[in-house]
Amino acid sequence: MKTLFFFLLANYILSMVIAYPYLSYGPTTEDLWAWLYAHVAFLSTFAILMMVLGLLLYPLTRFIKSPIQLFSIPPTLLFIFQVLLLIDVRIYEIFRYHINGLVINTITTEGAGDSVHLGRTTITILLLILTGILILEWGCLWGLTRYFSRHSQRVSHHGLVKRIPVVLFLLVFMVVMTDKIIFAYANFYDKTNIIRYQKLFPLYLPLFADETIEKYLGWKKEKSPIEYRAKSSLLNYPLKEFRMEENLKPINMVWIVIDSWRFDMLNEDLTPRIKKFSESSLVFENHYSGGNATRFGIYSMFYGIYGTYWHQILSERRSPVLIDVLQKMDYDFKILSSTQLSYPEFRKTAFVNLPPNAIEDRLPGNGGDDRDPIIAKKFTEFIKNHDRKRPFFSFMFLDAPHAPYRYPKEFARFQPAADEINYFEVRKAHAQVDKNHPLFNRYRNAVFFSDSVVHEILKALREENLLDSTAVVITGDHGEEFYEAGYYGHTSAFSDFQIKVPLILYIPGEKPGKVTRLTSHLDVVPTMLSLMGSQMDPSLYSHGHSLTGKTEDRYVISSGWDTFAMIDPGATLVLSTEIYNARTAEVRTGQYQLADDPKPVLAVRTKQLLELTKNLSNFLK
Repeated sequence: MKTLFFFLLANYILSMVIAYPYLSYGPTTEDLWAWLYAHVAFLSTFAILMMVLGLLLYPLTRFIKSPIQLFSIPPTLLFIFQVLLLIDVRIYEIFRYHINGLVINTITTEGAGDSVHLGRTTITILLLILTGILILEWGCLWGLTRYFSRHSQRVSHHGLVKRIPVVLFLLVFMVVMTDKIIFAYANFYDKTNIIRYQKLFPLYLPLFADETIEKYLGWKKEKSPIEYRAKSSLLNYPLKEFRMEENLKPINMVWIVIDSWRFDMLNEDLTPRIKKFSESSLVFENHYSGGNATRFGIYSMFYGIYGTYWHQILSERRSPVLIDVLQKMDYDFKILSSTQLSYPEFRKTAFVNLPPNAIEDRLPGNGGDDRDPIIAKKFTEFIKNHDRKRPFFSFMFLDAPHAPYRYPKEFARFQPAADEINYFEVRKAHAQVDKNHPLFNRYRNAVFFSDSVVHEILKALREENLLDSTAVVITGDHGEEFYEAGYYGHTSAFSDFQIKVPLILYIPGEKPGKVTRLTSHLDVVPTMLSLMGSQMDPSLYSHGHSLTGKTEDRYVISSGWDTFAMIDPGATLVLSTEIYNARTAEVRTGQYQLADDPKPVLAVRTKQLLELTKNLSNFLK
């Protein structure tokens, strides 16, 4: 036991030596508290990782008596850990993200060697370092074992040696608790000088305890409490400050997002009024959301960059370029949502700089069936009382088609329809087998209801004679699957049924038509700015392109909480953004089926993977 403890302690020191460069890659700061927190979190993170390794090794030292196993397994495991840490440090130094599924697949994909060249010097240095770490691991364990076996009696009676593990354990416990308490406090009060560090260390575990703090400590969290904005940042978004060109012409903007509205739900049966409106608009028939969840779907519309940046955007409370530009042009804002915008945290991201009176997301009622019609009424009141001398931006989020799929009784068009969702029998709702399943009909009725709400919004624009000066976007935040590809709902996969959504873009004076090329939510922001006459290169603030141009992407990116997908016409590559499941990458083809042999699929996409590697870090410093 003593040998294992001191062996882990030696490795803890070694890991901190290897990982110390992380601290230099963080944002520069003169804030003493932020500096102290970063170092406490540094000590805490690697202490936790070492304790986890200790829990794995303890049974070996306790129950396995084979000298060969005892002298081979612990050094090998710790050697692998230190090598992965060393590699991760170098990857973070270059790309500003940790080992993830993309890195693993780029390295292991056949043909990657044609584009990735390490060089002889790099390989030689790496081999020397690896040899040195291996010698240290084995030598340390051998030396500790020899020492304690020769001096076992002296050690067992030496009070200091017996107290060291207890004292160190208490110190580590205090460091870990200090780290977590400081982060929880900082997150509660939106102290971005501290919470921006949460992605600096690999496998860091932040503590989010807002509800607990409010409930048990009685502290109250302000609705828009951005108390501190960091002077320095890990973000490099945008790459260049947006140039407020003299020829920018304001145009009213209305964005209508229907929750869980998937691509095949735009038709004359389900959405007859929206379908009619689409005949005077551009309809994008091969359009993908930037995520398989509301958080990333709406985020990608406002920022135009990959969802992999979400955590850092949230940590630093960074407002999107589009909203910043509109505010500088004195736009009036009206944000209406059936669900509270504190979770997902759009009050801290997309709308962080907007005045509180511009946002209404605490509407009366129990769900979308009650609240969505209120949105239409409030929007109608807004444009009737709006100062016509000012342009306006309005975002409306309709929630009825989100599970449990709500709608008033008079919209029960598709029958038989389930009265509620029975999650014990939801697997039977396999739409591929039965398109008339009661649960699927319940969803379709909710979509049909949303069509009527959107109609009221469009009717108000028409009656106020605003369609000649207003760009209208109608889309979904993500889709909703009913086991067509083997999954239910959303957030569970990147099948077309979960991430492919309708997109209707109405531009005053623009000839209507259908667009079949590959597009995504990341294209919305460049489109809006181009409609205003901006000549700025979209790549300086977005991964997307204007929808009115002719640029065609070879692939689109859609994100989840800890995974993301690269989708092109031939395949979907699902990759991880986190080191703990970096090997869970999937290659799917056809109807979202796992490829029998992923190697040829990856081999022809080596350049895309390398390009994606750069894009994942081009908005980081």
